[in-house]
Amino acid sequence: MEEVTLTEMLDARERRVSIQTHLLKQHKLPIICLTLNIPGPVKVFSQIPDAYDEGCRRIHFLLTQQKFPVIDFIETKDKTGYEAFFSVNASASDLKKAMVTIEDQDRLGRLFDIDVLDTDGRKLSREEFGLTPRLCLICDRPAHECSRSRAHSVPELTKQIQKILNERL
Repeated sequence: MEEVTLTEMLDARERRVSIQTHLLKQHKLPIICLTLNIPGPVKVFSQIPDAYDEGCRRIHFLLTQQKFPVIDFIETKDKTGYEAFFSVNASASDLKKAMVTIEDQDRLGRLFDIDVLDTDGRKLSREEFGLTPRLCLICDRPAHECSRSRAHSVPELTKQIQKILNERL
């Protein structure tokens, strides 16, 4: 288990934006971006590959079921985390609604961070569809509140994530 530096995380964020920009320019279609919600300096540990694969599988399954064709797919697997990018021939709003069902499906879904970007690169939010915000893994309050206030320590969150992974994988 390798710790990630702030510089490495910032570089990974730049790479993510670069991939998104490339896909938007090339296809002019909405993008789905899958990452995992893993707080702290260690982003990849033993069960992360299986959790990431399950997230990709759920997205592919739902897109196939909804008849939303994937035009391009790019993934990166680095110590800063695993990321999948889907360029999809569908409306961004339909994609966002579908991806929320995956995030809200079960406790494992709560570890998935599935962003949908429209053709202008704007990230769609749950709130603009009248949906409730993501909940904290520990106390079921809105996750952004707990994150912002640092209500829970990284070890507490990591322990809860391990518990979810052990239950589901």
